Amino acid sequence: MGPTDVNQDNVLSVSFKDDDEAYAVLARLRQLDSEKLIDLRAAAVVTRDSSGRVITKESAGGEDPIGATTGGIVGLLIGVLGGPLGILIGGASGVLVGSLFDMEDAEDTDSVLAAFSKTVRTDHNTLLAELTEPSDHDVVDSVMTTRSGTLLRRDIADVEAEIAAAEEAQRKAKREAQTHLRDERKEKHKAEVDAKIAELKAKLPRHHAGKDSTESSMHAALPN
Repeated sequence: MGPTDVNQDNVLSVSFKDDDEAYAVLARLRQLDSEKLIDLRAAAVVTRDSSGRVITKESAGGEDPIGATTGGIVGLLIGVLGGPLGILIGGASGVLVGSLFDMEDAEDTDSVLAAFSKTVRTDHNTLLAELTEPSDHDVVDSVMTTRSGTLLRRDIADVEAEIAAAEEAQRKAKREAQTHLRDERKEKHKAEVDAKIAELKAKLPRHHAGKDSTESSMHAALPN
């Protein structure tokens, strides 16, 4: 395969009617990589548990043995989809919320992360892969057809852009949460200080005013 034959860098998510097919397709992609028909950079068979976490059941890279730690975009994608944002945009609830999305536009969103997150279903296997492939997609698509795989394909640049946006959104949300908590602590501290001062004032002797009045009366009674 010459360099002019491969000119698209894509990220794939493939779901199957039979969960075991995910492993078979992963093996087939590795074979295509060894035959230089595609360049498989990273791939993983994942599932989502009942709490929304994404669990990697098996992984591979173009030069790494199966079971190696998944890196690159696939690793970042798993991290996002398995985190709080991923759960919100398509996990256990399947609802689109969060800093990246407007609830009113949830049905019409073309979010890459939302689309990928919805493919990773609870207690079902999904294959995620980062690869370079021929622009006609025939090599990979033919594999998915024979294995009854439902394929979602997105340009890697779009995936990278949304992962970066998701990271920034989460960082911003964390900063806002920290600021809110700090303000609450300050307000609580001020309230506690005010309460303590009021308590101390209440304990002050109350006879001063009476003493002053008595002394004034005595002075008034003395002869000039």
